[in-house]
Amino acid sequence: MKANEAPEKIYLHPDIGGREFLKPWLKKRANQDSVEYTRTDAFIEKMLDWVKNRAESFIVDTPLFPHFDYKRAIEDLKEYMKGE
Repeated sequence: MKANEAPEKIYLHPDIGGREFLKPWLKKRANQDSVEYTRTDAFIEKMLDWVKNRAESFIVDTPLFPHFDYKRAIEDLKEYMKGE
């Protein structure tokens, strides 16, 4: 990684009292209390990748009319965005 590039994700970890976050940020999750932050451009890129490669699979063709199964798509998108 070049000096002027930020990692895609960073993690902050709350102190024992839970009122503030310890510094500096981490490149990996310390434990389940760590808070994940994702670069906006990385988030948008991943979202567009899902739309391009997976959104079409949620079009359901029925005898009356085709429709987009948005409930299934949203659940799939959540899991996709959580993935590493």
